[in-house]
Amino acid sequence: MTRLIDLRLLLRVAVALALVALLLWRIDPGEAARTLRDGNYVYVIPGLALFGVAKLLVALRWRLMLREFERLPLMPMFGVLLVSNLANNVLPARIGDLIRVQVPAQRFGLSRARLAATVFATESLLDGVAFAALGLVGLALIDLHGFPGEVFWGLLGAVAGGLLAVIPLSHLKLQEGWTRRGVIPRLPDRARLAVEEAVPHFIDGLAVFRDPRMGTRAIALSLAIWMTEVAMFALFGKAFGVTLSIPAWMLVTVGANMISSVPITPSNVGAYEVGVSELVKALGIAAGPAGAFAIASHVLNIAWITVAGGVAMLALRLTPADVFSFGAKAAPPEPEPHPRAAHG
Repeated sequence: MTRLIDLRLLLRVAVALALVALLLWRIDPGEAARTLRDGNYVYVIPGLALFGVAKLLVALRWRLMLREFERLPLMPMFGVLLVSNLANNVLPARIGDLIRVQVPAQRFGLSRARLAATVFATESLLDGVAFAALGLVGLALIDLHGFPGEVFWGLLGAVAGGLLAVIPLSHLKLQEGWTRRGVIPRLPDRARLAVEEAVPHFIDGLAVFRDPRMGTRAIALSLAIWMTEVAMFALFGKAFGVTLSIPAWMLVTVGANMISSVPITPSNVGAYEVGVSELVKALGIAAGPAGAFAIASHVLNIAWITVAGGVAMLALRLTPADVFSFGAKAAPPEPEPHPRAAHG
């Protein structure tokens, strides 16, 4: 098993090196280096501050998804999110997201199925709606020659299909005796009991889709999250002489996050730089500044996530083994009191 993991890591590192070589071929390394050297790094500070605001809004949206069942404290959820982001920069296949299921389940006694529904289903669909909206607005307001607009229409179609499936599921009322039908009675006792507990809780985790007011707030928060990142990327661009319109920055934001969501290499090194630099070049920026912007924005984001995630680990009293062993041991030394108990 260890050998298999080592081989996968070596393969991902090899892909990263190949992509870095491609990046150096596709940009002007000398011009990129001069752009990085002469950058106005004053703009980086508010840009990173906005990145933190965007992450705080993600935590606020996550708390909203669970509000029907528990009123959870915002800052610990913010910390768990930051630790998850840190782990995702190291672990493959976004396994760090499991921390967002494991840690709150142990700290607050929440159902893992409800948490999994919010992290892997509800949040993905909300982000898909926001991505498709920003991408289509961006394409409608600028002329990006050669860009496949079908990507965003396809994303919108996939999101619409997901919503058509999830919204009825969120309203589903399980009838008494539902576990005695179909294949469930044939399952081993342990598996059958797990299904009996998990399915109703998973449906509960989709609560945001059955409450119009909650759903509207969640979509508004999603758009606010990504517009905050649009402003962040625009400030990073200003630091390195990359000037684009707001619709163009919308496309950059969506493109950068879509690339980051598919972890091809460790921390997406190489894949992010190639994808973002090519997109910025397509928007009319010279190869050198485009490459400098892609490199700098990725390094800054990784640095912010590493520092913020490390601070959150200390605040939550998590060890590296808790975080980087797939979240399997994330138990606190002294659990915090239950939120409801604190209110009597």
